[in-house]
Amino acid sequence: MVQRSGLGAFIMAKRKKEVESPVKEVKKETKKTSPSSKRKAVDTEDWVLRHADELVSRLGLEFLKLSAEEYVSLLTKIVDMVRGESATIDIDTVVRRIKRNVDKIYPMLAATLLELRTSLDEEQLEFVVNNIGEAVLAYAPRLYSEARKLGREDLIEKLRNTWRQYWVLKRYPILPVACPYCNFNSLMPDLSCAICGAIVSENELKSFLNFKALLEEFALKEPIENVKKALSFGYVYVNSLGIKVPGEHRDVLDIEVLLTSKDKEILIDKLKQREAQHGN
Repeated sequence: MVQRSGLGAFIMAKRKKEVESPVKEVKKETKKTSPSSKRKAVDTEDWVLRHADELVSRLGLEFLKLSAEEYVSLLTKIVDMVRGESATIDIDTVVRRIKRNVDKIYPMLAATLLELRTSLDEEQLEFVVNNIGEAVLAYAPRLYSEARKLGREDLIEKLRNTWRQYWVLKRYPILPVACPYCNFNSLMPDLSCAICGAIVSENELKSFLNFKALLEEFALKEPIENVKKALSFGYVYVNSLGIKVPGEHRDVLDIEVLLTSKDKEILIDKLKQREAQHGN
């Protein structure tokens, strides 16, 4: 809960600063802010300053353990969101609207918490990971790093699932290849990981993906001419769906993987099997 002495000191300091600040002359050509919008912004913050303790208590936000200034900043955003165009604010109405719209409020609260804090404690991290929503696409690297430091594999797995969900919903219909180091679907075509920052070698990627098994499946299921094309080109494309024949349209997430002599032997062996079966 917000300490009243801390919040009171914050309010007094803020109001003293406003009184002492010189009023600057505004040029006539400057675009004026409408009285209604200006009044609304001032009223919201002033109202939150007076009701911060009760709001924190009724919304159960004590566990966030923020400073008075941070709580006021956070709550002002939330109240502005739920009050709409109303000229007055009633605390019962505000609390009711917030609780009714937690699916929208909590993701905003989680993102705002990340903006306010350079690091999170364990309870704060749990809240953010469980409520981050679409903003996971921007904050996943930081959240992964913090969860890893705390040894919270459960939060990392939750983060992986949320990342996959919102990647497909908001960024691209196909997931990137999984990174061998952090196991997020976040490996870019240059073999760098968007989450943990690792640079992966082709050998590491092949080992992680069980490339031999993927090649055998490719050689047995693809049309024979496509397998021969892969042998001719000397490389294939790899994405989260498997292996693609070179020469096809290259997707933005496709990774080019060179075929070693052993890789080619696998393809040649499977081709011989298929051609023998076809001959029979």
